[in-house]
Amino acid sequence: MRRILSLSIASASAMIALLVLTVILFTACNGPLYDKSLLESKDGVHFAASSLAEVKAISKAEGKPVFILAHASYCAVCKKRLTTVFPQKETGDLFNDKFINAQVDIETEEGKQIAKEYEINSTPTLLFLAPDGKVIRKTSGFQSKEELLALVKGLVE
Repeated sequence: MRRILSLSIASASAMIALLVLTVILFTACNGPLYDKSLLESKDGVHFAASSLAEVKAISKAEGKPVFILAHASYCAVCKKRLTTVFPQKETGDLFNDKFINAQVDIETEEGKQIAKEYEINSTPTLLFLAPDGKVIRKTSGFQSKEELLALVKGLVE
């Protein structure tokens, strides 16, 4: 009986240790991935607070292409890009000058429709549309600021 009790206590201790380790790792992985001053900056990419239909109408009226950032709340890479790359002045200057910028959470109803329409299967996905609505470029995954700026400069030149 003592042996069974010893094994039960050892198993319980192991389970508690595993639980504590899991909580520590989860907390560490979901900690701030950003410089708070970047988030407070007004120099970065300005995303329109509109539906995609409204963004497309603005694009057509202004003759500027659309940039859409498709993301999800559970996507750590999306959060990293939103908090480190898009708030930067150089990124904002280029995107705000050359595109009508929008972001969509693919977990919302509109986001699910957009994901289906444009075959978005992963996040983050960057989608560039011509003013007529046709896809110019679609790419997924994280790019550094330098990689993203090179990609965009290649599209607009």
